[in-house]
Amino acid sequence: MKIKTVLFGLILAVVIALIPHLSVAQELPSLKQGMPYSKARTILLNSGWQAVFNREILNLQKTVPEEYFFNQKEYTEIVSCASSGLGLCLFKFQNAYGKELMVSTQQPDGGDSAQLFQWWIERPDCKPE
Repeated sequence: MKIKTVLFGLILAVVIALIPHLSVAQELPSLKQGMPYSKARTILLNSGWQAVFNREILNLQKTVPEEYFFNQKEYTEIVSCASSGLGLCLFKFQNAYGKELMVSTQQPDGGDSAQLFQWWIERPDCKPE
């Protein structure tokens, strides 16, 4: 009887220890156009979406917004930014099932206040080869 109690306690402890690592994004959380990107990013990360580190940006000459988001804000999921117009930037996330979420922001005042512009789930059959 004592062995069963110890074994049950051990299994329970392991399960509880693993729960924070089992966060799985089942669906897209509620986002709103115009909300600050920092808030949207926190919602996504807390919902189980993972920021996809963009290794390619390490070797490229970055635009001013890309430099700001990558180095100062440490938003390593940045894909690219337009250096004109609305100041659109693109960020990439992935869930536990491999679905990719693309998030676009705008900086209407040209500053560092990125706002959510649009977002979508990438369809695997639409990717270039």
